[in-house]
Amino acid sequence: MSSEEKPPPTVARWVLARELRRLRGDRSFTGVAKAVRSQGSSLARWESGKADGQVPGVHSLERLLTHYDVGAEETARLMDLRDVARTPGWWQGRDIGRPYGTFIGLEAAADEIYTYESQIIPGLLQTEEYAREVIRAVSAAERVRAEEVADRVAVRMRRQKEWVARRSPHVCAIIAESALRSLVGGPSVMREQLARLLELSEVDDLFTLHVLPFEAGAHAAMEISAFTLIDVSDAGLTSVYIEGPTADIFMDDPDDVTTYRRVAEHLRKVALGVPESRALISHILEDLPA
Repeated sequence: MSSEEKPPPTVARWVLARELRRLRGDRSFTGVAKAVRSQGSSLARWESGKADGQVPGVHSLERLLTHYDVGAEETARLMDLRDVARTPGWWQGRDIGRPYGTFIGLEAAADEIYTYESQIIPGLLQTEEYAREVIRAVSAAERVRAEEVADRVAVRMRRQKEWVARRSPHVCAIIAESALRSLVGGPSVMREQLARLLELSEVDDLFTLHVLPFEAGAHAAMEISAFTLIDVSDAGLTSVYIEGPTADIFMDDPDDVTTYRRVAEHLRKVALGVPESRALISHILEDLPA
């Protein structure tokens, strides 16, 4: 990203939050909040940069930067970051939670994504019918209306369309064999889904596919159903994203990132190579009942 280019809104929010945390240094939340006529909880959210974070208002940010004795040029840069951070993404206004919106924004800005799934095909790789079956099933306990299911499916398909059009990020996916054999929506839906995986796996610069076969036995992710590592090099940001039924979690602590990178490396070593993965998927596809 050149100096003239602006970062995507989600990345701008993370960068602004990181800069504000750096500027505060070892000052206490309470002391800074009192000096800028705000609350410590507000300052904490400004420094979060995550899904539950907030972007400070113009006057609040001005008071904060004045208190930190930030020069005019740096102030202009941070104010510009604030403006970008408040720019709505295409997904806003849809029926999705803020953490998922943050994930979509980071996904769009990433240059490399590593994802592991033990039960389902990763969302970015799903066909429309497969996505509909999955979303309908996992939303059953929420009593989600059909219109909401359709909206969530549309968001997932838009993510895929944007990804393919951008030709970025590069996605490396490890999918457990159990996810490939689960008859989500029945044989016809799975036939289309597996064919889609094979089609995408031919685009080497966009997608790398590995299958974790049953024969792999015990492995480093046996207690983890799914996770995604997101690398946004322009922002110097790496985050681990874990989606859950009641909460989505982002982890960017270096120790957490290192742990999940090690898990990812172990999975890559025990998973099948790309040709072998494609061969197994083709075999599963051929064995599907008519």
